[in-house]
Amino acid sequence: MNMNNPEIIGTCLMSITSLLGAYYLLLKIRENLREKPDPKITYVTHAQMQQMREEFTEMNASHLQDLRSLRVEIRDEYKTMQKYYQRSLAETRDLISKNAQNISSLIAQCTSANQRISELSLKTDRIILKSKEG
Repeated sequence: MNMNNPEIIGTCLMSITSLLGAYYLLLKIRENLREKPDPKITYVTHAQMQQMREEFTEMNASHLQDLRSLRVEIRDEYKTMQKYYQRSLAETRDLISKNAQNISSLIAQCTSANQRISELSLKTDRIILKSKEG
């Protein structure tokens, strides 16, 4: 082999490598096209499909029943909370009215106490004036 012309050798090696790569790709494509999937893995029988449907309908029915029971519980809890809030609101109103009555009675007592204090101060002033005069 003559090594005087390296360009020809490089070109030959490149073309051989390209041809081998193309041949390898052609073999891989042929292998992939020839491969058939296993029917036991990829396909479902009618019995399996029917079993799957039954399981799905059972799960769906149980979930619907759970949803209904949760809705009933939520409705009952809402009603009890509403009753509780109404009762607490009524109690609050009663307390407010009692407080208002107590405040008004305290105001009346304060005015009467103020009047008595002013009367008492007038009487003590008169007694003091009488004692100074006498």
